[in-house]
Amino acid sequence: MKRTSILYITILLLVLFSGCLAIWVYYLKEGKDLLNFTISIVGFCIALLALFIAVRTYTSIDSVNNISKMDGNILDNERYVTSLPELISQYKSKNEKDLDEELFESIELKLKIDSNTAVLFADTLQYLVDLIVLFPAVFNAVETDKKRYKKRMDRILKNIDRQRDILQSISKGNSIQITETIKLFKAVVSYQSFVANGNFNIHADLLHVRGPILRNPVTKTIYHNYLGLYYNKKGMHLLKESLSMEIRDILSIDGLDFVRSNIDSCSPSVIEEVIMYLKSACEQFDRALEISSEDVMWPGFINYNKARTLYFMNLLSESKESWVGVMDDAVKSRSRLNRLIDEVLTVNQAGKACVTDTHLRQFFLYQEELARVMKLNLMLSDGGNKSKTSPIVYRGSNIENVKKEELIKLFVNVDSFPLVMSYQEKVVETLAIDGNLSS
Repeated sequence: MKRTSILYITILLLVLFSGCLAIWVYYLKEGKDLLNFTISIVGFCIALLALFIAVRTYTSIDSVNNISKMDGNILDNERYVTSLPELISQYKSKNEKDLDEELFESIELKLKIDSNTAVLFADTLQYLVDLIVLFPAVFNAVETDKKRYKKRMDRILKNIDRQRDILQSISKGNSIQITETIKLFKAVVSYQSFVANGNFNIHADLLHVRGPILRNPVTKTIYHNYLGLYYNKKGMHLLKESLSMEIRDILSIDGLDFVRSNIDSCSPSVIEEVIMYLKSACEQFDRALEISSEDVMWPGFINYNKARTLYFMNLLSESKESWVGVMDDAVKSRSRLNRLIDEVLTVNQAGKACVTDTHLRQFFLYQEELARVMKLNLMLSDGGNKSKTSPIVYRGSNIENVKKEELIKLFVNVDSFPLVMSYQEKVVETLAIDGNLSS
């Protein structure tokens, strides 16, 4: 039984005892002044009633404070980092369907039982933000039911809004971090959904987030990274629209060659606007890199995004910053991350070390391979300069000097994510056409 309930019962018993005592004295009439005694008893009951009201007010205020206080909440922690090894150990599903179910169940459970106070709700929101990087492992996989994913995600977003409204109805106190983190999470989910559907005309949800208010390094990193991606996609959408590329993949070798061949047909005003978006994107990526300098995961994603942006900056302007070095940093970061993941998933079986293969492991291997192959795409589409500045290297081998069969063996296949395989096939085809591969 709660402490407040015990207190209320005690007060009620005292009131009943006082009433019984008054009646008993009334019938005794043993030399007592009945009027004075009655007045005393009434005064005593009024005092008890006042005590009851005071206790109830105190407990109500205390309850509100406990629910709404944000002291020590994780969203204000300026040293917080995401524990990717912990997430890798927690989610060991073998395929995207099981991972989908496992992720959503854990989110729904935390929203249901671990979000009753502002501090707990802040912990839940941080947990959701930490999982942002894992969502593409589900909806970018080949066998994911995207309609079901979207329906379930929409239900989670409604539950988040409902819990926020409950807390704000009690006290609006220190809710700014919660409000802005929710806006950030919803904006990123919206962005990921648009990109997964091949839509580059991104909504401006991220612009509604008051980024400077965010204190947590992870939320700040995600804000600047995805704001950079927003500017990048706005620039790419404008460029594709100007060149009438429609659904053609602008980052494929064919798409990149098409851009190079037709870039002169774009009006100077369009080029100026695209460059403005790309510069803004690079500024946001630089901020994200500065904030995430001690993180093991995010630099790999941010440098990959910045390298693609710099490629188009070099193509459209006099920018001298090399995209190659930035992409190399992305590859190195993702490679180190995959070695860490293998360490986390290594188990001893019969005295032999074995790596447990999971869908998340495959996803991060795909991310590394995507960065490696994207570098080949960008180098092979570099017109007459494709091999003049530096050799075209893949996993330590100059692929211009290897046979076709050897190159195919060098490539890492990730069956659950077919995009990288299509890029690999086009690389082989392009090198064969240019005469750089022997059969």
